[in-house]
Amino acid sequence: MADQIEHTERMLERTPGRSTAGADILIYLVVAFGLWELEELLRRVGAYPYPGLFDGGMSLILSFVLVWGLVKWRAQRWRDLGLKKPARWWTIPLWGVVVLVVSIVAQLTIVPLLARLLNVPPPDLSRYDAVTGNFGLFLICAGGSMVTGGFVEEVIYRGFMIDRLGRLFGGGKTGVRVAALACGIPFGLVHFQWGIGGMMVTAVMGSVLGIMYLVTKRNLWPLIAAHATMDFILMLQVYLGVLSP
Repeated sequence: MADQIEHTERMLERTPGRSTAGADILIYLVVAFGLWELEELLRRVGAYPYPGLFDGGMSLILSFVLVWGLVKWRAQRWRDLGLKKPARWWTIPLWGVVVLVVSIVAQLTIVPLLARLLNVPPPDLSRYDAVTGNFGLFLICAGGSMVTGGFVEEVIYRGFMIDRLGRLFGGGKTGVRVAALACGIPFGLVHFQWGIGGMMVTAVMGSVLGIMYLVTKRNLWPLIAAHATMDFILMLQVYLGVLSP
């Protein structure tokens, strides 16, 4: 009982408020940028086997470790960021299909419309040239993207970012809804290697996934399943040469 009371008091002391949430976002952005610069240094000395192909992977994984540390320090639990056990596990695949369909519809409607209005070029996927026709590399990239994109990015850019942005915007339903839309901005920016078109596509998808995060009552598992599936499809298209980089 005493341990539970102590844990509750620690949670109340460390639960992110407005300023703390802003500080956490700033810490994340600064550290993530620093990690990217470190990774850039490794690329310059030839430490990466396929220049450009695995760019961002190391910094993304280490950024996830940072988020894990912030969650623990604020006496939160992973369920606070959406990694919670659903009342019925069989609903997760169903919701995953719903999220996937909504995301694909957005890609086929909203993205082309914005591209025409803003005269934005298509995403630059030339960094994946080596995957085309290379089955072994396809398996590595597909599996890696499903983990880093499907799981890691959803935890960071939906679970963590919406939690912190929602608190920064004052909390409540309005703050969280604004945060769900705003989470697409940093998500789009981290895909700068895909060019302006790629940033726009991922920003739109980030906001769509943010909205679906609220629709699923802040359960990340359907989003993780849908995001992993989309990344697999993307890598499959690249491997088959369907997409022209």
